[in-house]
Amino acid sequence: LEVKTADLTLRLVHGVDPRLGLVEVSGDRLPVTAEYDLASGQWPRAIALARLATGHELVGASRALLELARRHALERVQFGRPIASFQAVRHRLADTLVAIESADAALVSAWDEGSPQAAATAKALAGRSAQIATRHCQQVLAGIGFTAEHDLHLYVRRVLVLDELFGSARALTADLGRELLATRRLPPLPPL
Repeated sequence: LEVKTADLTLRLVHGVDPRLGLVEVSGDRLPVTAEYDLASGQWPRAIALARLATGHELVGASRALLELARRHALERVQFGRPIASFQAVRHRLADTLVAIESADAALVSAWDEGSPQAAATAKALAGRSAQIATRHCQQVLAGIGFTAEHDLHLYVRRVLVLDELFGSARALTADLGRELLATRRLPPLPPL
């Protein structure tokens, strides 16, 4: 749809992540030039594309979280050696990497498939992997991760906001579960 910006009311959204630059857009009785017929089913496709884009942003934020934790684990010395040498730290970082790569693969597969259901599944997985990354990286960073001087909070805020956009991991999973129960059909497996 094409709408003149001057006809819209824009309001900055000040929330948990003001650096994201979200804007609430509203308008009444706008003159609209339609390029797409939304009645023909384009809206679900638009939401699917938004979920895929948001999912990729979540994967990017998760990768940044992992890099912060990885660097800290290599630099922080405890008991005379870097904490990266401790098995518990390595497991948290490895679990985080597996979650991120799984989400990334699901997003690529959903793009190839093109269905709204695949996009919802991939977005839910990206949100879940970002939550795993947030939790594990906070554990690795320990006390320094709670400070405003460290960049961790910037990515945690971003993950919290992005997960809620176009359906949170929890909400999308519940919706997909209800759909599976109602149709009694599993979605097709992605091509390997």
